[in-house]
Amino acid sequence: MHSFIIPKLTGTHADVFAAAGLADLLSPLDPHSTIVDLGHSFRVNLTSAVSRESIAALDPSPGYRYLLPQPTDTIPPSLPGGMVLDYQEQKEKANRQREREQAKRAGTELAEEAAADAPVDDFRLYQVLNALQGDGATNKMLLTVLHESNWPQTLWAALVSLANGESPRLNWETDLVQLFNPHAAKGYSRLKPDSTARGDKTKDAWAEPFTEWLRFRGFFQAAAPFFLGAKSENIRILTPLPKSISYRRIALAVAALRQARIFGSAPKIDTLGVLKLAQILISSSPPAELAPPNALVDGIVITHYQSMGNAKTVTSTETLALPGWFELNNAGDAALWLSVLEEHSLILRNLEDRNSDELGMLIQYRRFLEHGGAHGIYELLVFLETYGIFLIRKRAQDSRRHRQFSINLLEKILMPHSDYLAILQNPGFRALASAIRSATVSAQTLKRNKSRDYREIRYDVLPDLRRKRLLPDSAPFLEAVADFVATYNAESARRLEQNKPTGIRRVTTEDLQAFVALFEDRKDASLIGALLCAYATCRESSDPDAPSQDNTTQPEQ
Repeated sequence: MHSFIIPKLTGTHADVFAAAGLADLLSPLDPHSTIVDLGHSFRVNLTSAVSRESIAALDPSPGYRYLLPQPTDTIPPSLPGGMVLDYQEQKEKANRQREREQAKRAGTELAEEAAADAPVDDFRLYQVLNALQGDGATNKMLLTVLHESNWPQTLWAALVSLANGESPRLNWETDLVQLFNPHAAKGYSRLKPDSTARGDKTKDAWAEPFTEWLRFRGFFQAAAPFFLGAKSENIRILTPLPKSISYRRIALAVAALRQARIFGSAPKIDTLGVLKLAQILISSSPPAELAPPNALVDGIVITHYQSMGNAKTVTSTETLALPGWFELNNAGDAALWLSVLEEHSLILRNLEDRNSDELGMLIQYRRFLEHGGAHGIYELLVFLETYGIFLIRKRAQDSRRHRQFSINLLEKILMPHSDYLAILQNPGFRALASAIRSATVSAQTLKRNKSRDYREIRYDVLPDLRRKRLLPDSAPFLEAVADFVATYNAESARRLEQNKPTGIRRVTTEDLQAFVALFEDRKDASLIGALLCAYATCRESSDPDAPSQDNTTQPEQ
């Protein structure tokens, strides 16, 4: 047998856990297995065949440790000592580590024995297991696997069923919990289910024990949980959705994602998590296996567990797409990809999700990741438009914390989309965007640099253009553009008469006509207007504070 089928029985992260758990189970036999998404199921492919003999040599390892919630709890006598995780001991270590990190940020030296006092690397996974009350089910299954008297035959029968696309039927006992079955937390398991007690175990009959065990194993390999809320009482689990990727590669990527310093609200964790996973996949790719992130991983399944006081329950499940913005064929493309992802990550990280307008921008960026194709790009432009207006306002308040996006990296994202590329190549669009940039962010830069020779800063132009582009007819938007061009050219003429060396370029009649020609087949200005506002506030060079080139060019002849 070379391949095994894991049906998508739930449409949640549980299906990914099962596929990762199977690949993890078989990894001692074949470390080069791959997970492929077939649409209706996942397929785990092995490079070498699995036989009865190889199964007999496979140790009956449960794939995780027995969680001891309280030191006073009884440890089953048959368990090896190294298989038990003392939760309270590890929690105390985690608290001490957090205190050391706070002391380090305050400039206090750390003790040399700090590393030895750190909790186990996967302690956060056991925290989630404990918080979502899943340790009872995992502990019971661990003992069942260890005490299975006919291990090779039982495992072989289960694998044969999976190879044939059938569900294994074992006599093991298991409990169905919402961490591994998010759908089970809805309806039947609501606070007061009809005709059942809250502790009713009827739903456990729905569970298939072998598949549940695979989910338990896969949780420790494929889940990247993050805590959020004032007291970290809510849990958000990010699970990459394999498309076609080796098991070892995705397991290492998820382990790195878990270690990423990602904090904040749900939209911030989601967006930074997607961008971080894309960075990890690209930076870890061998030169011969370079591919856009979405060719390896379709996206990230995000499940939110909301604290309801004494318990937590699933309140949302959603999927964000992994970027596939442009080609990735060589080292130069990889460096460009990493530059784009780093720029987006830095800008998003600096947005304060405690403020409603900045939280709104994070939500808007997440909409970009929720969609694909041209519609997704439009959502990105709406984000960039809003961010540009926000950036100008912040710089007017003398805040330099927030940086501009760069034109060359934005163009790389837009280049595969011919509609956007045709607009960008329009000379009138470029001239108008350059003029708006000169009168907004570039003028602000010159003012901050104590230059006395900067144009009038037009704080009103971008909000006005955004309002007008949302109207059903393009006429008001074009009128606003014409009004801006008139005042901009008038100022350029004055500066020319005063022998100013910069800020004297004007938007020509030909430029304006070329821009208006973009609207011949369009009834509204929503797309072009969003692109114009977004493009106009991006920087033109590698220097984040460089003024626009408009300020150094000569007037038209």
